[in-house]
Amino acid sequence: MGSKLKYALIGCGGCGVGKHLASYALCPDEIELYGVYDVDPARAEAAARKHGVAHVFATYQALLADPAVDIVSVVTPNALHAPISIAALQAGKHVHVEKPIAMNAAEARAIVAAKNAAGRWCMVALNNRFTEQAQFAKRFVDEGQLGEIYHARCGWRRRRGIPGLGGWFTTKSLSGGGPVIDLGVHYFDLTLYLMGYPAPTTVSAMAYQKFGPLPDPAQGRPGMDVEDLAAGFARLAGGASVAFEFSWASNIQQETIYLELLGTRAGLSLVNGELRIFTEVGGQVADLIPQVRNAGAWGNSETRHFIDCVRTGREPLAKPEEAVKMMQIIDAIYASSQAGREIDISAA
Repeated sequence: MGSKLKYALIGCGGCGVGKHLASYALCPDEIELYGVYDVDPARAEAAARKHGVAHVFATYQALLADPAVDIVSVVTPNALHAPISIAALQAGKHVHVEKPIAMNAAEARAIVAAKNAAGRWCMVALNNRFTEQAQFAKRFVDEGQLGEIYHARCGWRRRRGIPGLGGWFTTKSLSGGGPVIDLGVHYFDLTLYLMGYPAPTTVSAMAYQKFGPLPDPAQGRPGMDVEDLAAGFARLAGGASVAFEFSWASNIQQETIYLELLGTRAGLSLVNGELRIFTEVGGQVADLIPQVRNAGAWGNSETRHFIDCVRTGREPLAKPEEAVKMMQIIDAIYASSQAGREIDISAA
């Protein structure tokens, strides 16, 4: 490995270029923007021109076969996350894979196995873990300031926010699901991260499709075959629980992104970016508002962290072993809704 790490991007869509490529470009002393690939060659060429990337590859296999590449970002439709990430690890690359890690828990486990066999790092792109608010909250929890966390709530509820109909986000074979796997993986993951990531034991949930139309091939009409809302309840090892709700579309007042932790000593909430602590001071209940704001742009802190991990050999913060637990929950949400009962995943 030379003085600079050679970086390549697989998937030149908005997230790939606007988040991953742009954030790696902010580290020119440590990163060489070496290559890009996209299924749309014109899009790859445009990304390369915009950021001065040296190589545009015709296939992702050719990119992974280049021994010069040290780090790759995998920013494709969800269905390709596992096969490309596994191939990249087997090719000896460090992998920065966009969330969700995979379509399901089985694929996530396969990525973990490939990482361990290759001796390379794999980090899931969970940018909400890397905000100043999240890092403050994690320190606060780890110091024992909340006491025992026995229950949590989390959600991301949009009033109107279904991605483009007919695109991969609304096509189950490419995405794996709707807002649960798109939005839920962010704030459910952050909630579990703050709680120390206890293993899930049971999940009871319902998923609904009330807004997006079903596809109609006869009429040439695109649609969606995923949920637009899911809600439920999960039990965790050790006795804690989490209630959750994630939607792309609901008849509500406004979009809300939230998590709430209930502890025996204090409570904590993060709602639409504002962090609050609920405790007692001088024998009276008190609300504390830490003056913490997220100064880092989308993905910059996340990328900086992964570069440091590759440089120093330190394990990344958003590790795939935790993503396996997240995917177990997501699998169980869909299974519970379909079966109409609680799903036991304690032995999964």
